[in-house]
Amino acid sequence: MAFPSPAQNYAENRLDLNAILKLSAHSHYFMICEGNYPLAGIIKGALLIIDRSLDPVDGSTVIAEIDGGFEVRRLLLSPPTLLSLQENKESIKLAVNEPLPVWGVISYVINDLALSGFNTVCDPPS
Repeated sequence: MAFPSPAQNYAENRLDLNAILKLSAHSHYFMICEGNYPLAGIIKGALLIIDRSLDPVDGSTVIAEIDGGFEVRRLLLSPPTLLSLQENKESIKLAVNEPLPVWGVISYVINDLALSGFNTVCDPPS
């Protein structure tokens, strides 16, 4: 008969991201972000988890279909506007009765901070 481990009562279950994030194979999609959006907490190379089953609300960060491509934008509903999260792009005002060009709502962002280097957006502590 073997001696029981003293740590036996302290064993923890493995972390299950599917249980935490509640991902669905039918409505969730993954994209690698090609741009930097520091105001939204998204850095280049981040893994974006997009939920196509969510209805966007005012202020949602979304993947919008613009000119045949996908862009990360912030959606305002009143007046309907797709705000740019980059300095070099302009916001797009939408007609009130026009369908929203939203492909999906970004529900999670996974940034690789180990490879991102120094973030110049943050001010150094004084």
